[in-house]
Amino acid sequence: MTPPIPKLLLITDLQTCPDLEHGVAQALAGGVKHILLRIKDTREKHSMGYWAKKLYTLTQKQDAHLLIAGDIDLALAFADVGLHLPEKAMATDIARNLLGNYRLLGRSCHNLEGALTAIKEGADYITLSPLFATLSHPQASPLGLEKFAELTKKIPGPVLALGGIDSDNTPAAIQAGAYGMALIRGVLGQPSPKEAAEQLLQKIG
Repeated sequence: MTPPIPKLLLITDLQTCPDLEHGVAQALAGGVKHILLRIKDTREKHSMGYWAKKLYTLTQKQDAHLLIAGDIDLALAFADVGLHLPEKAMATDIARNLLGNYRLLGRSCHNLEGALTAIKEGADYITLSPLFATLSHPQASPLGLEKFAELTKKIPGPVLALGGIDSDNTPAAIQAGAYGMALIRGVLGQPSPKEAAEQLLQKIG
């Protein structure tokens, strides 16, 4: 049975949260059920495999789900771990065939064409970004709520809003057609990841 589609997908980032294990544990305690392991800093002394083992243990204790960014071999090394594909990674249908039908598969998208292709080829959900201005990609032009709403109406699958998401703008994103939220700083960048997660999930409903 495929795990549920994320309502709140928490993306890891060591610059935002150096004590990642503690931050993720707090977020899980606050109700987060989906963690996306992404390590962008190549100088990080620990490997993706190291963090996958750590976070897999945490998610299993909380009946939550772990996804791996980009590395299908690492995802397949664990039972029921999902995969999230960057925009320019392997084709979605190839990933789906390798994963089978019972693991979550998501894809990062930034336009309608990419989103339609991803859903058609077997993605369970897509992230559409950036909705708002974001420190993660300061050079990217935000879609804005009007454009985001226009696109979500044309995408026949769950769309997670990504980019500058916090508890204040979450209701507007939902109103614009978002199925759920994907974020980093809105939880891991807050003084209490547990409280931030609780507030966001309350807003998402």
